[in-house]
Amino acid sequence: MAESAVGVVARGPAWIGAQRHALELLYLLTRRELKLRYQDTVLGFFWTAAKPLLLGLVVWFALHKTLRVETEVPYHLFLLSALLPWTLFQSSLLFATPQFARNGNLVKKVPFPAAVLPLAIIANNTVHFALSVPVLVAFLLLDNRPPGVEWLAGVPFLLTVQMALMAGLALLFSAVDVFFRDLEHLVEVMLNLLFYVTPILYPLSAVPSPYDDILKLNPLAPLIEAWRDLLVRNALPGPEIWPSLLLTTLVLAVGAWVFARLRPAFADYL
Repeated sequence: MAESAVGVVARGPAWIGAQRHALELLYLLTRRELKLRYQDTVLGFFWTAAKPLLLGLVVWFALHKTLRVETEVPYHLFLLSALLPWTLFQSSLLFATPQFARNGNLVKKVPFPAAVLPLAIIANNTVHFALSVPVLVAFLLLDNRPPGVEWLAGVPFLLTVQMALMAGLALLFSAVDVFFRDLEHLVEVMLNLLFYVTPILYPLSAVPSPYDDILKLNPLAPLIEAWRDLLVRNALPGPEIWPSLLLTTLVLAVGAWVFARLRPAFADYL
């Protein structure tokens, strides 16, 4: 019994050192991705905000100006406040899914903490999300809707929930992709479909029953609604966020479990 306790204590510093090494590696990989993404481009980080802005402009014209879709808040704010977190989600999964398959030389090294590869993609896209938020703030100020103190608690909370959801899905998809490469293309198709069943172009309240209950099974639905309420109305998340929290916890647990089970076999398929 004493020897068992001593063994646990002895492994403690080694485990802490491994976690520290993984965090340092995560930081270095994230910094590398930030440098490489827009390397040799003229506009650089401007493209981070340009992508959701251009998409928003097209959708705004098509739905608001042409089809006359109306919302409680100005439609450009309604749309942009949802497109920013959606772009973070979409780009993270698209880039994270093939990470193990495309970095086989690193992943095949047993001591290498492979999980940092998809997580670095998420961290990188989160930085780009933060750089895009001032664009939304500028539109809010023009509409006389300044950010409130609620952002200080609401933004970190919602960002943590979304990052946990993305981490679970990224670990799950990138692990399965090692054995089933078609998943990369399937994820792209799934994300295109998910865009339309997530309340980005329309409010969840506009969806008739019982379809609204079905849409709530999508963990992004309450999350996007919470982002919009916070960014446009300065309203903190309410009880409606609970389905997203529960589903996010489940997805993170499943993703971590699948990655742990499949990780030992990566070297045989890469």
